[in-house]
Amino acid sequence: MLAEIGLIAALFAFIAALYAIIAAVYGERFARSEAMIRSARNAVILNFILVTIACVALEIALLTEQYQITYVWQVTSPDMPEFFRITALWGSQSGSILFWSFLMSTFTAASVLFNWKSQRRLMPYAMAYMMATVAFFLALTIFFENPFERWWALPSGDVVASAFIPAGATVPSAAMLAQSANGLSPLLRHFGMAIHPPALYLGFVGFIIPFAYGMSALASGDLSTNWIKVSRRWALIAWLFLSLGLVLGGRWAYDVLGWGGYWGWDPVENAAFLPWLIGTAYLHSVMIQEKRGMLKTWNMFLVIGTFSAVIFATFATRSGLVDSVHSFAQSPIGFPMLVFWASLTLIGTALIIWRRMRGELKDENPFRSVFSREALFVLNNFVFVALFAVIFWGSFGAPIIAENFMGTNITLGADYFNSVTPPLFLLMYLLMGVAPISAWGVSAVSRMGRALLIPVALTILSLGLFVVGGATSPGALLGYGLVLLAGWVALYETYRGVLARRQAHAARENVLQSVVALVTRNPRRYGGYMIHLGITVIGLGVIGSMLFQQETQQTLAVGETAQIDSYTVRYDGLLRDQLAEDGRVMDIAELTLFRDGNEIAHLRPRRDFFPEATDMNSTTIAGSYSTLENDFYVLLVNWEPISAGSATFKIYINPLVNLVWWGSIILIFGTLLAGYPRETLPARVREKLQIAAPQGAVS
Repeated sequence: MLAEIGLIAALFAFIAALYAIIAAVYGERFARSEAMIRSARNAVILNFILVTIACVALEIALLTEQYQITYVWQVTSPDMPEFFRITALWGSQSGSILFWSFLMSTFTAASVLFNWKSQRRLMPYAMAYMMATVAFFLALTIFFENPFERWWALPSGDVVASAFIPAGATVPSAAMLAQSANGLSPLLRHFGMAIHPPALYLGFVGFIIPFAYGMSALASGDLSTNWIKVSRRWALIAWLFLSLGLVLGGRWAYDVLGWGGYWGWDPVENAAFLPWLIGTAYLHSVMIQEKRGMLKTWNMFLVIGTFSAVIFATFATRSGLVDSVHSFAQSPIGFPMLVFWASLTLIGTALIIWRRMRGELKDENPFRSVFSREALFVLNNFVFVALFAVIFWGSFGAPIIAENFMGTNITLGADYFNSVTPPLFLLMYLLMGVAPISAWGVSAVSRMGRALLIPVALTILSLGLFVVGGATSPGALLGYGLVLLAGWVALYETYRGVLARRQAHAARENVLQSVVALVTRNPRRYGGYMIHLGITVIGLGVIGSMLFQQETQQTLAVGETAQIDSYTVRYDGLLRDQLAEDGRVMDIAELTLFRDGNEIAHLRPRRDFFPEATDMNSTTIAGSYSTLENDFYVLLVNWEPISAGSATFKIYINPLVNLVWWGSIILIFGTLLAGYPRETLPARVREKLQIAAPQGAVS
C-alpha cells in the first residue's frame, strides 16, 4: 500500500507541476488572466503537498521494514539502527532524487507564498521556471529512478523489480527478503551523513530560486532591482546551506575516509564547490547593481552560471561521469540531466543576449576609479570565476576531453589543484582586506592607506606569534599575513562602527548595547564582516593543516611507543571481533598518548567490518586528541593476524585543523546575521537605530 500511495502521489505531483507551468505562462502571456495565475499558484501548493506525501510514504516504508519495496531492501537491513533508517531516504540514487524534488517543491511553495503580493509581476514566470525544475526531477523519479518499485516472484521462479504487478507474479517471502537486504553503505553510517547531503541539497535547490526570479525579470521585462531584492535572502539561505554541506562533507571525510585530511580535490567534492564559487561572486556582485546600477548583464550571467553549476554538479554526481567515493552508481538519468542542464542554460543565455541587444541591460554609471569599491568587487568576481575555471578544468574539462577525443585517461590530482589555486585564494584574501575600506564611486589611495595602517600593524604583530610557533617560511608567512589582514580589517571596521555609536550615544548606551544596536541597524554589513572573519579563521586552519602536517607510520608491539614531535603514543593492546548493535564487527586498538612525558589521553582507533555489506565492507575510524593548536590523529592500518601482538599505525599531527570547523561556525552565524530581516523590527525600534553610519563602512 505504501508503494502505491507514494507512486500515485509522485505522479499527480508531476501533473500538478506541469499544470502550474502552463497556467502561469498562458495566464500571464496570452490570456492576461489573474484567475489562471492564481490557479497556477494553487497547483504549486498542491505539488508541495503531494511530493510531501510521496516522501513520507517512502520514509514510513523504511522505518517499518517494508523489504518488498526494492529501495528499502537496497538501503536498509534488519539490524540497522532507526537513526540510519531515517537518513536512508537519501542514501541511494532514487530516494535522494525524490528527496531533492521534495526540497525544491518546499522552496518553491515558500517563495510563492512569501513573495506573492510584493512581486506579483515576477511571480508567473518565476513559478514556471521553478516548477519546470521540480517537474523534471519528478519525471526522473517516475520514469527512470523509481523508489517505489517492488520485488515480484514470477511463476518461473525469477524475482524481478517493477512498479506494477507482472502477470502471474506474487510477493516474495518477507523473511527471505529481510535476510538478503543490502543495508546502507558503511561509508554513510556516520552522523555527518545525516545532515551533509540535506545541507548540500538545500544549497542546490535554494540557488534555483534566484535563477527563477532572474529569468522571470528577463521574460517579463521588469529589469529593475526587484528580482535581486526578492531573491537575495533566498540566495543567502542557499549559500549558507551549501557552505554547511561542504564543511560537513569535509568533516565526514576527516572522520571516516581515514587519510588524515578533509579535502582531497575529489571530482565530486569539486562539483559541489563550483556553485559555491559562482554563488559567492553573485552575492558580491549584486550589491554593485543595487548601489550603483552597474553590472546588470554580468549579474544575469552569474545567476545563470550558479544555476548551471548546481545542475551540472547534480549531473556529475549521478550520471557516472566521474568515479568517486561520493558519487552514485551509473544510471540512465545522465542523458536526460545533460539535456535539461543544457536547455535551461541556453534559454537563459539567449534571454540575456536578447535583452542586451534591445538596450535594456545597460549600466547606469561608469567605473570611475580602479580603487573604487565596485572595481574591487569586480576584481573579486574575476578571482572567483578564475577559481571556477581552473577547478572545472582539472576536475572535468581535461579528463573528459582526453577520454573522448584523445582516447586516454588523464587525472589531474591534488598536485595540480594545490599549485594553481593558492595564488587565487591569496588574491581573494587581499581583496577581502582592501575592499571594505574603499568607497563607492572614487577612492583616494592615500585615504585607503591611512585606513589600512592599524589593520596592517595588527597583522604584523599577529605574524610574530606564528613565527614563534615555528612558521618561518616566506610562503607560509605571506599566506598567514594576507589571511590575517582580511580578518583584522573586518574586526577594525566593526570597532570603528561601535566607536562612532558610542560617541553619539555614550550617555544612554553601554558598549554591549552599542554593539547590539549597531548590528541590528545594519545586519547586512556586520553580518558580512562576521562572514569575512569566519573565512579568515578557516584560512588559518587550511594553511596550518596543509603546510605543516606531520605524519609517520610505524609497527608497534604491545607496550612499545612511537614518537612524533612532542607526542609519544604507547600501544596497549588490541580488542578483536567486538560486536556492535548494528552488526558491525570492530577491531579496536587501545593507545595511551603522552605529551612532554605527561599522559593526556587514551585513544581507540578502530576498523569496522560490515559482514552484510555488498560493496565496501569496512571503514577505518581514527582516534584523535584535539586542541586548538592541533589534532593528534592516529589510524589502525594493520595488525599481525595470528597473535595480534603488534599493529601498524599511521599517525598525523594536523596543526590548526580545528580552526576550519570553528571558522565554519562563525561563517554560519555571520550568514544568519546578514540575512536577518531588519524590516520585521517594530517601527519605533527602527527609528531609534537610525544614525549616520561611520565613514568607510561596507554597505
